[in-house]
Amino acid sequence: MFDKNSPIGVLDSGIGGFSVVRQVQKLLPEEDLIYFGDGAHIPYGNHSEGTIIAMARYMFEYMESQGVKALLVACNTISCVIDRCQDAVSCPTFNAVQAGADAVAGLDVEKVGVISTVFTHNARCYPRRILAQSPRKMVVLSCGCPDLARLVEHNLGNPDGMAEVEDDLRQELDHMVLEDKIQCCVLGCTHYPLVEDSIRKLYPGLLLVDPAEEMARELARCLEERGLKRETGKAGTLNIRTTGSVEEYALRARQVGLERVESVEFYPPMEL
Repeated sequence: MFDKNSPIGVLDSGIGGFSVVRQVQKLLPEEDLIYFGDGAHIPYGNHSEGTIIAMARYMFEYMESQGVKALLVACNTISCVIDRCQDAVSCPTFNAVQAGADAVAGLDVEKVGVISTVFTHNARCYPRRILAQSPRKMVVLSCGCPDLARLVEHNLGNPDGMAEVEDDLRQELDHMVLEDKIQCCVLGCTHYPLVEDSIRKLYPGLLLVDPAEEMARELARCLEERGLKRETGKAGTLNIRTTGSVEEYALRARQVGLERVESVEFYPPMEL
């Protein structure tokens, strides 16, 4: 059972969900956070649907064992199959795809681009939810990026590696920006906001939609409405669990500016 002093869970296929943690720490600095990054199995978007659901449930069950009072599913790929996972937890859940669709629906634009993993693209989660919620007629273009999340995961902060990230961004985005003339782009994988500066450098003036910001706002509203907001007057902590490299996760947490990291520990991955 959870109460207002219980932690908030954030999970992702890798370090991408750090972009969500960063937003939550800004908006709700007193909350304790638990992060789970399944680095052993990234990128999720290249796995089968059944495997994605099984891996997601594995992480959901861990979060339930920690008694989290809310769970933020930062992984867009998992968000596409969340209806088959969320029964594994008893707390409110929030997912990146819904948050991204909510954010876009309120914009005054006619042509929207979405970059995501291949699975999210093929599932058509974003176009379907954006069009269902928008009060105006929109054109939604989607592009699945098979390598971008992996490149961000392993090259963040490395100038040579970031050159490779930017080459991949051009390959995936040039046609939507330069030919299709999209007016905004949804960063449909939580890894992508971590290289937002590179995207802005390549495409100045392009409006970027980061679902992490909307997720943090929706979380804050929910905690307030349910009387679950932690108000101790003390800054909350962040504990990180990963099935990948502990050293790499600790480094990436510092690089993206996460605060009050209490621990970074290994957690055994699910066997595939």
